[in-house]
Amino acid sequence: MSLGAYGWVGVINLASCGGWLVAYALGLLIWLPPSRSARWAVRLTLLCAVGFLVIAAVPIDPGLGYPPGVPAVHTAVGYLHQVGAIGLFAAGLLASALLGRCVGAMRAGLIVAGVMAVSFAVACVLVTLSVTGVLEGTPSGLFERVTLSTGLGWIGLVGLRLWSRRAKIAKCSGSSPVSSGYSSS
Repeated sequence: MSLGAYGWVGVINLASCGGWLVAYALGLLIWLPPSRSARWAVRLTLLCAVGFLVIAAVPIDPGLGYPPGVPAVHTAVGYLHQVGAIGLFAAGLLASALLGRCVGAMRAGLIVAGVMAVSFAVACVLVTLSVTGVLEGTPSGLFERVTLSTGLGWIGLVGLRLWSRRAKIAKCSGSSPVSSGYSSS
């Protein structure tokens, strides 16, 4: 929705989400026990952040009836936005599964990745049906939001789980969670 009169709000939202994911990935470097899965989870989380920053910086093409009264167009800039979104979703799906593995909740991570994959696939099909005129007014945006909300919600839960573990370690050792010595180095 970055094309309407208040599109700047959407752009700020996407960019801030990208910024927060960069901070989260840096936190993962400290909070996750060192492993190959952890390194990949950090890299994929950073790719998600880059995806958010790309879709914030590069506007989507008008289409699917938005903004109202503006004809649909397809430009190189719009395709770059789509590539950023696909990269964001692919990296998010893989990061979700790996984060589950890193915190001992592999099944939950796989379920989250599965929900993300299905909802993103449904969104893609609905967009295609709408763009081709087969079925107009589809709720593709709803399924995009399900994908994003599921992935970001999972990232939040993983962060809470890591914080809880650190707090327990710190309580046992008598130090603060930040200085408990539980780091990746």
